[in-house]
Amino acid sequence: MVDFKHVYRQYELITCINMLEPWERKLINGFFLIMMALVIFSSFMYLPSYLETLAHFVTPPQWHSSSENVVYVAQKMARS
Repeated sequence: MVDFKHVYRQYELITCINMLEPWERKLINGFFLIMMALVIFSSFMYLPSYLETLAHFVTPPQWHSSSENVVYVAQKMARS
């Protein structure tokens, strides 16, 4: 079983936030949590679309026609 107190203590020691005041620790931890939430949210929202576009460009051209490619890129750019 994972001891969360030990993991949090290691986090404090690695980031050196154990030297800060309690309100400063809360502020930095809150900022870190907000950043992590934004990264996770954007990964679920935008990463699949980007990976689909990347896969479309990395696959060999004979797998799709060039006119289909132009339409696909235009649709992707219109969505952005």
